[in-house]
Amino acid sequence: MPTTRPAAMTMALVLAYTMPASAFVTGGGPARTDCYAGWQVTTPEVAPAHGKVRVDCQDGDPSCDVDAAVDGTCTFGVSVCLALPGVAACTPQAVTAVRLSKRAVALGVTAPEPLPAATFQCGPATLVPATLRSGRRGPKPSRPVQLKLTALTSGRPRRDADQLVLRCVPNTGAAQCPANASGGPREVSLAIAAEGTDLDNGWSGVSHNFPIPFGAVLRLCLAGCDASTNPQCAEDQGATEQVNGATFGSPIPLLAAGIPVCLVNRFASPKLTDGQANVQDGSVDVAMHLLSDVVLSSSNQICPRCSGSDLGRAGTCDTGARQGQACRTDGVVTVAGAPGNSRYTLSSDCRPATPPAGTLNITLPLTTGTSMLAGPRPCGATQDDGCQGGTCSAMCTGAACAPMTTDGQCVDRKGGVSQLCCSNDTTTPCFPTAGGGIIVRMGTAAAPMPPWPDPTYPKSADAALVATFCEGATGTAAVDLVTGLPGPGALIVPVTGQWIQ
Repeated sequence: MPTTRPAAMTMALVLAYTMPASAFVTGGGPARTDCYAGWQVTTPEVAPAHGKVRVDCQDGDPSCDVDAAVDGTCTFGVSVCLALPGVAACTPQAVTAVRLSKRAVALGVTAPEPLPAATFQCGPATLVPATLRSGRRGPKPSRPVQLKLTALTSGRPRRDADQLVLRCVPNTGAAQCPANASGGPREVSLAIAAEGTDLDNGWSGVSHNFPIPFGAVLRLCLAGCDASTNPQCAEDQGATEQVNGATFGSPIPLLAAGIPVCLVNRFASPKLTDGQANVQDGSVDVAMHLLSDVVLSSSNQICPRCSGSDLGRAGTCDTGARQGQACRTDGVVTVAGAPGNSRYTLSSDCRPATPPAGTLNITLPLTTGTSMLAGPRPCGATQDDGCQGGTCSAMCTGAACAPMTTDGQCVDRKGGVSQLCCSNDTTTPCFPTAGGGIIVRMGTAAAPMPPWPDPTYPKSADAALVATFCEGATGTAAVDLVTGLPGPGALIVPVTGQWIQ
């Protein structure tokens, strides 16, 4: 259905993209100067765990550890912020200078510019590592990393002296699925593969055959399956809600008919429902609920990038709502036809600053089985395809079959896998829904190895999730007319599955 955007909703969207951070480490000292300056640690939600100065981060907790991996090191993103909003008993003053301790300077911490500054702003993030220490009984907290600053103002009081103490502590469950009470695996994580993805939007064919950034991970917490008699696991929905982030992977840069779009797939509530996963044969079924923000952008910078050079690398956002702030590259894709550097290192931490032109409410019935959607004109589409008198029945050629894989699949110049093209123009992709035709996507599953009920974990297996689904109109005529919305959509996502006990 078309997205309605009354004035109140539009204002809410603008505020959601522009509101300042909501939690800071104010750094100690008198309450009446706490708002002059402070620290932001990794994400706006991180508050001190001990008093006003100390932040303890569990190794691998993505809210504070930028690399989000349980690897023995926490990587903090540290920014100096001025004129902190919402600090009780404090009125911001114009900060004329910021003096940093020798350790802060040595680590590369910098203050916001230019000064003086009397309104809220944060400087660029500096990546500060802290490594767990080894102990006879396992890892121990890292040595504290202590940073200091002094903010000077032209008003009274004239000074605000702040500290920040960072510690990495062993992970005791943060961002982890709980143990499966039945004794089977507690989690299956599904990481998107580098090749073989395909995203098809709308009936026109112009927005078909896009690749999906590889590296994004979908996590299902599991319950019910046991160690030797029952391999069929059910989703632990409450735990699954906690371990998946706010978005499904990084933003997706799309360039269709010259229109640059940054697609941000936020999870709706609930995020994932009706999940089932079989540790014996590797099959997975789950409904994913998304709010897809369609953000019109520039062809020179379709989506913000993370400076982390590859998957898992920490860096900072080069543009967007969190420009200069800490990020971890969790998606990589090459955008065909994009000017300049067409390789995008993307992060769910780096989202556009521009409010979306429209938001689609989409449910993806993901399955390793078969997904089908029948015509004619499914999902409220005004027509079945853009073939202009031809039929959607031909093998693709030209740009829609730039290379061909060894198993006979066409790969579009955009990078996604081609399915069918128009008989009268075999470079135009299409959906075969005319006359009651059916869109079919076939997934695959393989038995995780070592094979269940072998007690060895983790187990791993490659698979392919697929979905056919309906997409509403964005409310932006340029996007809807070119893409063919409202209309059907289809998805192929090869994944590497890890089953964890």
